[in-house]
Amino acid sequence: MRPLPRSSDDYGRRQTFNTAVAAIMELCNELGRHPSEDGSDHAIISEGLHAVLQMLWPITPHLSEHLWPVLTGNAFIESQWPELDETALSRDELEIVVQVNGKVRGKIKVPASADNAEIESLAKSQENVHRFLADKTIRKVIVVPQKLVNIVAQ
Repeated sequence: MRPLPRSSDDYGRRQTFNTAVAAIMELCNELGRHPSEDGSDHAIISEGLHAVLQMLWPITPHLSEHLWPVLTGNAFIESQWPELDETALSRDELEIVVQVNGKVRGKIKVPASADNAEIESLAKSQENVHRFLADKTIRKVIVVPQKLVNIVAQ
């Protein structure tokens, strides 16, 4: 594991605390959008909140030390900086936007290991996409890996 890259660099090398706080705010926003349906979801959110308090501690020590026992039930101990677990970033499935002539016509879920040809065929098989391709000739298919498929048709 390695340290969390953005906030670590902002604190350590660059000493730009405003961008460190901005990165922490992005993490909080992602945690707020994360579903909280089962125990594993609660564990993810809890770990994220622990990391938030640890990263805020250099800027707001009193607040972090006050909130830590509320979150954990334990007294705050100045601890090791949170580290990034690369394996936690891997996904099994991706959601990709499908466009026809630059307009969003649907979204597809594909395996993370899918190649461009597989993504393209899944995009073309969508009912709404197929409707917009009826009676048209496909001129070009642009696949932006892990993001979108744009089908240019006339």
